[in-house]
Amino acid sequence: MENNYLNDVINSYSFDYKYAGWSEINEDLLQDENTPPEILDKLYEDNKTNPRILRGLSAHPRASKALLKALSNDVNDAVRWGVADNTATDPDILEVLSIDNVPIIRYRVAKNKHTPVRILEKLASDENTMIREGVASNENAPTEVLMKLSGDPEDTVRLAVAENPKTPADILESLARDPKDDVRTAIATSKNVAGETLSTLSRDRDIEVREKVARNNNTPVEALKALLNDPETTVREGVGWNKGTPLDCLETLAGDKKQTIRTCVAKNPCASGPILEQLSHDGDAYVRKAVAKNETTSEDLLIRLSKDEDWRVCESVAGNPHTPANVLEFLSTNSDTYLRKAVASNKDAPTQVLLNLADDKDWMVRENVARNPNAPAEALLKLVDDQDWRVAKLAIKNPNMSEETLSSLANHTNYRIRYKVRAELLRNKV
Repeated sequence: MENNYLNDVINSYSFDYKYAGWSEINEDLLQDENTPPEILDKLYEDNKTNPRILRGLSAHPRASKALLKALSNDVNDAVRWGVADNTATDPDILEVLSIDNVPIIRYRVAKNKHTPVRILEKLASDENTMIREGVASNENAPTEVLMKLSGDPEDTVRLAVAENPKTPADILESLARDPKDDVRTAIATSKNVAGETLSTLSRDRDIEVREKVARNNNTPVEALKALLNDPETTVREGVGWNKGTPLDCLETLAGDKKQTIRTCVAKNPCASGPILEQLSHDGDAYVRKAVAKNETTSEDLLIRLSKDEDWRVCESVAGNPHTPANVLEFLSTNSDTYLRKAVASNKDAPTQVLLNLADDKDWMVRENVARNPNAPAEALLKLVDDQDWRVAKLAIKNPNMSEETLSSLANHTNYRIRYKVRAELLRNKV
């Protein structure tokens, strides 16, 4: 059966896409991460002198090893760049590209998360700063390499080490004394940084460093309490946003005169019911909007906020997964497009509401129905024939689109729909 589906997809390409314009090829084949390798191979054979198509092929995640090997020898730097950047590229190809004369190619190899450690170790000594920076940012770089690069004379390399999500706490601790503010800011943002290091950085002279400390969930409570009195608004905002901030501190910040600070508290999923109740009456719509968006907000508050005078508050209620079904039904009939769009994207929207919104006059609303993983099959079948191609292709790819329904569309009169349906049938069988 899989071979039959593959033959159908190949036939769609041979009789339609082989002669299609650039926009269709780019959108339907090159930008679709599920395009089968066999189609990519045929696209290459038919367009060996087209640099735009070659560049798209070189970056495609399903390009075959043979295709990537051929493209790695292309004279166009942009094509080799795509191969060097592609996580599907084999290590032997990456090794060849790691000695490319063009620095940007070596840089992309250095950043590729599938580049073998032995290659990263060599590139870590490259004379080009950009390439060492690429290695420093690679999550696959071994600790020894990161340690070496943490002492690099170039600021950008040390910054890349600090920003690397895999850099261990001991290296981050040594970089916390770096003279460059950007490096210390990156340390304060890291999920791996130790609480002791964050406590030290909470007293940093740089405002942004203290702000990032205030937002880091690893920051010790005592440091957060100290930052509660920071003179800078952005730092106190971070304390209000932090999930580890004690309730008594959140209560204090909920009464701050700065709207942005109250908004951060309203967004905090650890804010108590009484705090959210207080902020739901705030005179600033952005604060009430944050309460409406908070997934811990009670149904009673959501019901009241659904009738708020500001449409942005109602929009957040419409998107909240805990909003009651009858409220979503009420909001789905609102004249404001953005409210209906938010309801259409809500995974818990009632079936009948999504069916109604599939006929909405605005394509953005219909697009969100087509994206919704809980959209009913009846709505999806209707949206396949939508006048807007963006809506139609999303409906075809929706996980609720059954094989039976897709099969009924496999010979659709629209060649773009016909191809997408056949490709989706093949994907579901692989």
